[in-house]
Amino acid sequence: MNSASLFLLLLLFFSASLKAQQPQSIYDYDIKQWTAADGLSNNSVRAVTQDQQGYLWIGTLTGLNRFDGNSFDVFTSQANRHLVSNTITRLLTDSNGYIWVGTRSGLSGVNSATLKFDRYPILGEVTAIVEVAPDEIWVAADNLFRVKEGKISRVEQVKEQVNQLEVTPTDVWISSSKFLYKISRAGQLDKLTLPPDLAQHPVYDLLWEHDSLHLATEQGYYHVGADQQFHRCPLPQRDSKAVYKLFHDKQQGDWVSGYSELFHRHQGQDWQVISRDELGSSTLFTDIYQDRQQNVWLGSFGDGIYRASRGKINRIVGKNQPDEVVRSVAAADDGRLLLALQQGLGFLDASQQFSAITLPHNISLGTVQDMQQDGESWLLASDSGVYRLNVQSGELKLLDPQLQGVKSRVVKPRVAGGFWIGTSAGIYQYQHGELKVFAANNELESTVITYIADQGDKLLIGTTRGGFQYQGGKLLRIGLGSPLYNAYVSSLLWRKDGTLLASTIDDGLFIRQFDGKWLQFDTANGLPFEPIVSLYDDIQSGYVWASTLKGIFRFHPADLVRNDQSKSLFEQVLTPYDRQLGTAPGRCCNGTGHSKVAMLDQQLYYPTLKGLVSVPLNFKGGPTTTSRPMLQQVLSQQRSYEVQPAQSRQVMATDERNLTLRYTAVDFLTPTALEFRYQLKGFDAGWHYVGSRREAIYTNLPPGSYQFQLQSRQSTQSWELAQNTELELVIPKRFDETIIYRGLWLLLALIILYGLFWLGRRNNQLREASLTKLVKQRTQELENSNTKLNELNEQLSQLTHKDPLTGLRNRRFMFEQLPKDIEHYQRNRESMLAQNKCIALIHLDLDNFKHINDKYGNSAGDSVLQQISGLLIRETRGSDYVVRYAGEEFMLVLRDVPQDLVKEFALRLNELVALESFLLPDGRAVRLNCSIGYALYPLDLLGGQLIGWEVSLQLAELALFHVKHAGRNGVATILFDQQVDAFEFEDSNHIEAQVEKFLAGSVAWFDLTLCKVGKANP
Repeated sequence: MNSASLFLLLLLFFSASLKAQQPQSIYDYDIKQWTAADGLSNNSVRAVTQDQQGYLWIGTLTGLNRFDGNSFDVFTSQANRHLVSNTITRLLTDSNGYIWVGTRSGLSGVNSATLKFDRYPILGEVTAIVEVAPDEIWVAADNLFRVKEGKISRVEQVKEQVNQLEVTPTDVWISSSKFLYKISRAGQLDKLTLPPDLAQHPVYDLLWEHDSLHLATEQGYYHVGADQQFHRCPLPQRDSKAVYKLFHDKQQGDWVSGYSELFHRHQGQDWQVISRDELGSSTLFTDIYQDRQQNVWLGSFGDGIYRASRGKINRIVGKNQPDEVVRSVAAADDGRLLLALQQGLGFLDASQQFSAITLPHNISLGTVQDMQQDGESWLLASDSGVYRLNVQSGELKLLDPQLQGVKSRVVKPRVAGGFWIGTSAGIYQYQHGELKVFAANNELESTVITYIADQGDKLLIGTTRGGFQYQGGKLLRIGLGSPLYNAYVSSLLWRKDGTLLASTIDDGLFIRQFDGKWLQFDTANGLPFEPIVSLYDDIQSGYVWASTLKGIFRFHPADLVRNDQSKSLFEQVLTPYDRQLGTAPGRCCNGTGHSKVAMLDQQLYYPTLKGLVSVPLNFKGGPTTTSRPMLQQVLSQQRSYEVQPAQSRQVMATDERNLTLRYTAVDFLTPTALEFRYQLKGFDAGWHYVGSRREAIYTNLPPGSYQFQLQSRQSTQSWELAQNTELELVIPKRFDETIIYRGLWLLLALIILYGLFWLGRRNNQLREASLTKLVKQRTQELENSNTKLNELNEQLSQLTHKDPLTGLRNRRFMFEQLPKDIEHYQRNRESMLAQNKCIALIHLDLDNFKHINDKYGNSAGDSVLQQISGLLIRETRGSDYVVRYAGEEFMLVLRDVPQDLVKEFALRLNELVALESFLLPDGRAVRLNCSIGYALYPLDLLGGQLIGWEVSLQLAELALFHVKHAGRNGVATILFDQQVDAFEFEDSNHIEAQVEKFLAGSVAWFDLTLCKVGKANP
């Protein structure tokens, strides 16, 4: 082997060793938070544990919570009387799966399978619970207690209030306010006195780690050394600040919770600090727990619960990197990454060491949009133009004077040699030190170039006003007839199968089918995030990766073309809600120009506001297996049945036919991606696909035995990989649904039918004998009834109170109602007279109405009468009524009306009729006049209230006749001198003669007013 080969082998080995020894970081943990807004009973979490089914149990200040990753079930002392208190202080799942629940008021327990609670006679606040041996639990409260085989006793070696407990392979450690006890398995007691700086201060936690006991105290972090002395454990930037919780995870990592800070140390590495800014608030953690899926759960004092899980996406901020904001990234030939920061440039090596590049102070690049390696130097497209950077010498010079100050976004190698340069002023070709203007610049809709892809035989161009294809000397617009035509194109991708993809800033993703038609995808039809800033084609897997300001997703273009609905078309890789421990939520992939994504060693690197995001190309979007679905409850209208973990059969009560089955699947990483389907065999014809819904509802189930099948999967998986669970449901028959019951009813029905048949035959002959006689009799009765009915109908039509043509009241109604109105007036006579109120009788007659019928026909006359009726109804009050008196005559009865308003009303009514235009059925219009005579009750004369209403009615008619004789179209009434006595009207049969006598004696006269408005044109 020659020296060059040996050197290359050593270099590869050294590079691989660096990658294998990359330092682990707090950023390796993805973090998610749940609070009371998500259903947690309280934001103050005190204890966490996990049961054998996989549920997480969370104790808070106001209840015990069971969590499946999607929702919380809350258990309180109000609903479970054996839960001593709602303030939960400690939780422990023992080796038998039983959950011990310590509270502020004592000890309880719960069987997580049956949800049955138990209460134990231990009073006072429980501060610690440990399992010393199978079926032996020690509890710290006002004293130290032992619960063994269901019996409770005191641990006599310690006779004071106990704070914390810790179990080691050989001993049990107990802390009190002044001492630290160690009780061996054999019962031997050792006692250590706490030093003065720890005595009388709370000890919040004990942890046996690295063959040493560690203490979390109000005065800081300590451990007990081999010399039995207490030594302070150093933490970054801390001396004697309080420490509340200690935890050692299964990956040999250490966790320490202080006030407003969380410390984490990977095995063999230094402490890393997560501050209050990176946690989002001043949170301290009261419990830390690791579940069976290696998720670390952080129960906070006031901000709910956090899940920290080993992420598949790494966030990288290089050592000595001066600026966390990365704008562009590019892969160098030597295996390093070139980063363009907010301020400055530098290389990031495999050990995440950042090496800054010194740039001349007299040149300001601004934002570097794109970076392209050219041998030993780099071409940088920036806001100030395109520059060439010699990394070895640090020399930075302008590529060509024409580009000085021109904002440039793209530097792309040409297949034919040289480079393509995309700027805000169009495209340039650079080769052999010469810069040429692109021939088709003048044909571009926009000269602001955003993307260039050289395919050899064609050139793809993206601009702020659409995309273009340059081929054979011709420039063609892409996306005709679609929103892509004028879109802001951020990336173009021509795949080997001929598929063309275009991503945009405002209009989503476009894909051209083989028939030339464009498909558009945005957030309205499945696209997870917008706007899209980059596309990367992974040829090996067939995935296309898309980065946006909100997250990263990937997809198979063939699925989009087929519109395959059996699975999710877009797989979310990084969402806006995902964040790493130690970082605040923020923008995802803010890369610019072409350098928005780089691929190195099967990793995709994206620039963000918080360093680089690294995603492996072989990224596994979710768990390879889905959590097995679990049935929780079967509910009916009468009761609820808790389904046990191993239960396979549930027998319902006889009358329970409307059922709701609640189910779930425990998944703490991607619960929203879980999908369910179910079917009730024997009832359903097929599967019900219900997405993320977690209940099945059935109504009016017939009796029988059914098999309920339930399956769950991740949205990215096929149903062939789904987990399955089954439960047999038995619905018993009621007695009325049994064969015996139905047989008895059938027998009774047969007996009844036979009896009816026998009775029918017996009476048949009697019926036939009397049938003829009965028919004759009924026929005669029917004829008589018809005759009487006709007579009654005729009488009924006469007795009705409503005029059939106009809908007004008729004479009969008036003659029945008017005496009642007079009686009412007489009862209130004094009040009425005091208010000068009376009953007015207004007699209205249409002038020359006969000419309407003669000239236009009876139907026209009927129409006019109906319109007149509407006018009269409209002008009267609700207490008044209008009567069709005869033909074209109408009578208006105004009840309780002031006397001085009657004449004014009559004149206005006369004028309204004259001004009204009445439409005939043929569309023509006519005008009419009317004559009105009115009288009052009581009459305004001596003793007028003693005269009957019949006299007033006759006086109104006489006044009407006077108007007619005077030329029509007027209003009149008869006025009397005050000396006229009411007794002179005693003979109502000669009213006309009596009035003539008064007129001749000048003690009565007509008050006549002729209307000057309107002229009839019949």
